Amino acid sequence: MAPTDRMLMGAIAGNPSNHAGSGEYRYSVTHQEIYFSSSTSPDPKDSDRWIPLPSLNPDGSKRMERAFKHFVKRRWLPSRQHELEDFALKRGWDLAMELKYGGGALEDNEAEEWQHVVNRELERLTRQAREAIDQAEPS
Repeated sequence: MAPTDRMLMGAIAGNPSNHAGSGEYRYSVTHQEIYFSSSTSPDPKDSDRWIPLPSLNPDGSKRMERAFKHFVKRRWLPSRQHELEDFALKRGWDLAMELKYGGGALEDNEAEEWQHVVNRELERLTRQAREAIDQAEPS
């Protein structure tokens, strides 16, 4: 059974996209399913036809950190930007992007704004993955 967009979105959101390190989510064209593989724990499906799935935040890329910094500078007051930068210096940008109830720096309304951006990017990457799957599968 071909994966749903929701399944693709979940794999993309959690994809470290580093086969040589943490591993990566892939789509098996042969088996029409999403699977996880790494160089230290390869999946038998690696010998079949597969395509890599995109990643929201590949290991070591700091992609979402850069996006968050850009988002903050465009949307929030300089005083709030400074507060977030101070927080990030002490606890890291990964935590600065999280809700304050979970130890992060964001208020509810701020987290909602940021989540909207993240969801749009996940939707874009899901469409990209769906197109790649459609092109890879035999007609």
